[in-house]
Amino acid sequence: MELSLRYMYTKTLSLEEDARIVDEHVAPLNIEWVGVASTRFASHAGFLYFVTDEHEIPAPALDAASMFGCVVTEELSDKCHGIPRIVIPDNADIDTLFNFLVNEMEIYRRWHDTINDLLVADAPYQDLVDATARFVPRPMYIADASWRMISHVDFEMNEISATWHYQLLHDGLYPHHIVEALNRTGDYTRISNLPRAALIDSEVYTIRILAKPIRVQGKLVGYYFMIDTWGDLGYCEVEIAQEFGTMIAPLMAARGAKEGHMAGFQDNFIIHILDGLLTAKRDIAHQLKLETHWPVESDFRMATVQFEQNEFENHLLHMRTMGMLMGNFDSHAYSYKDTAVVIFHEAERGNEDFMGHLEKCAAALKRPVVVSSRFSDFSQLKVYYEQNKYVHENMSAASEAEPRLISCDSQFRRLLADCCKGVITSCYGADVLYAYDQTHNTKYCETLLAYLALERNALLTAKALYLHRNTLRNRLGKIEEITGTDLDNVDERIHLMISLGMLVHATK
Repeated sequence: MELSLRYMYTKTLSLEEDARIVDEHVAPLNIEWVGVASTRFASHAGFLYFVTDEHEIPAPALDAASMFGCVVTEELSDKCHGIPRIVIPDNADIDTLFNFLVNEMEIYRRWHDTINDLLVADAPYQDLVDATARFVPRPMYIADASWRMISHVDFEMNEISATWHYQLLHDGLYPHHIVEALNRTGDYTRISNLPRAALIDSEVYTIRILAKPIRVQGKLVGYYFMIDTWGDLGYCEVEIAQEFGTMIAPLMAARGAKEGHMAGFQDNFIIHILDGLLTAKRDIAHQLKLETHWPVESDFRMATVQFEQNEFENHLLHMRTMGMLMGNFDSHAYSYKDTAVVIFHEAERGNEDFMGHLEKCAAALKRPVVVSSRFSDFSQLKVYYEQNKYVHENMSAASEAEPRLISCDSQFRRLLADCCKGVITSCYGADVLYAYDQTHNTKYCETLLAYLALERNALLTAKALYLHRNTLRNRLGKIEEITGTDLDNVDERIHLMISLGMLVHATK
């Protein structure tokens, strides 16, 4: 089987314009491996080995850090037990090879979309496992941190080891002697510390399992297991096990919080800041360092999602939302009243990726996501939360609550108008122009506000208001006639902008 990386790259480009070859090596001589080429391939998949000779087949890796996938022909497939793999026909040409790789990853993508829809709909654990079973036809389990089984797909009971069978017969509880054996052999620690899904081969189990520890903010909340019944785990199945464990982490944490096992997850210093109970910067800095290792003065952003009244007690939905928003960024999530709050540290360094991530979250969650302005002092968190809250309320009042990303920076004029209303008196020019609009059904206030906001650039203003330049010029002439305002005076312009904002945008 001849493999041309350049050809693979060219074929991938035909499917995805921004695809790229990350890395390529030849080691040993006849084994070629290529990094993730595009989002059509699992983003965390690492590398795929292309094995063309029996002598090139590597031994199964029990160490999670050594996990890999390999592409083998049908002839060599039986010799690769325990190795996650993609099997292609013997004597496959390069086009067949490429199509097999794409089809395998399309299975992963379809599974990912299916599970994501169920998570957003707050489906129970068992529904998630059942849906995954359509893509991974082998026994699967979800257990909590105390090894109590939560969900399972058992298929044929005689294919499950005696250990797991015992759990099914005893309300999901793990037998004491098995827990002791796990501790004695070191497998308990090993499974708990795995960074990703990995094959476990132990004297405790009668057959091999694929294990994935589930953690939230560094705390172990449960496990996801897949039984390697036939010793022929596919590459896609290993990737699904890895991703599934990550996706259900927020639900596992929510389950523990709901049952009182993780009260500290909800009762934390962020809640005290937002409630005004913790205000001293020194105390906030101390708590922040303990929980997040962030300095109190740095680069922060906050994203918030609000829930309807009937979703207020839906902890699983809250946790799923926060888990999705956090993504792979340096972030921490909290549930506060009817709002999911996620705080990001130094996310602005990759601004396009960051904002694109939040846009995808808004679309997947089918609800608006509000992102705060950047702020440098964590002790000001409550102020920026109030601004986010203002935007949420303003959207609801204006019937703008469609699923989209909204930045507080774009709402500054409305926020300024609300802050100034009742504190700063409006100027004469704004008052008479607003009265004229009300009497004559014109839009001079809107025109002047846009003109001032765009720094009196007539071309940009006409484009923003969908007006011909001559129409805009006539409007500005009429506005000057009505108000008698000198727009070359910077103080008059500032007062006029604030006044118009109070009249047009203020909602209080």
